[in-house]
Amino acid sequence: MDGKLALVTGGNAGIGYATCRGLLERGAEVIMASRSEERANEACAELRRDLGNDISLSFVPLDLGDLDAVATTAETLQNRNIDILLANAGLWPRAYSTSAQGHEIAFATNVLGHHLLIRRLEKQLSPGARVVIVTGEIYFITSACTPDYTYKSGFGGMLAYCRSKLGNLWQSAKLAELYPHYTVAAVHPGVVSSNLGKQERGVKGSETTQAGPMIDCRLGAQTSLWCATQPDVVSGGYYNNVLGLVELQPNDPARNIDGANQLWQTCEHLCHQWLQ
Repeated sequence: MDGKLALVTGGNAGIGYATCRGLLERGAEVIMASRSEERANEACAELRRDLGNDISLSFVPLDLGDLDAVATTAETLQNRNIDILLANAGLWPRAYSTSAQGHEIAFATNVLGHHLLIRRLEKQLSPGARVVIVTGEIYFITSACTPDYTYKSGFGGMLAYCRSKLGNLWQSAKLAELYPHYTVAAVHPGVVSSNLGKQERGVKGSETTQAGPMIDCRLGAQTSLWCATQPDVVSGGYYNNVLGLVELQPNDPARNIDGANQLWQTCEHLCHQWLQ
């Protein structure tokens, strides 16, 4: 990965941090994008202690829940040539809240913010760039992803997260369709013991899940790293941490072409003023 530049959202903790470490160990230059500059600086300092001061690592502020902030971040990167964009950041809300622009917070952060970031960085992505979007197998319990979902309970917050993960799969499919010069992949990292948004905006950590035995963040990052670095990744594919490339069944909600098209149109509409 020498000479390659990777941008990792949510790179200061959890799977994102482990992904940054894995890319640095492979020789890539890494830009860690995070909402908290303090936590990012701590993470960068730890990586330099572990890997050496000669690693190529920098930080950019990124608040995916605020489209103004996303546009500002993209502007700061306009002179960079990005080879890998890892849309890793994710939020699991415990209580209903909205973004700076008034959209349900899980949709705004996990889906809409990444949509604008990727669209604004189109010219900065190198030919053959990898775009890797972290989703989650929990998506299959829902069939919709919209900005206006409301809820009053923690269970509703869980459904909001699930809806956003379905949205991530739809995003990946549309990006692969519309941008054939990129290699786009959606990944399920496994059931990971992490602080999924635990420190941010009052959200619930993934360690509460009962979906199966948990793995640590280092193992959880391996699917993202594989899709970011290996030569034979199928664009538009969905990669599971155990099964590898998954052939989705025709009735799988991720295969809903109308849903994917509608989500793309919705995101384009909501981001319109920032895409002028």
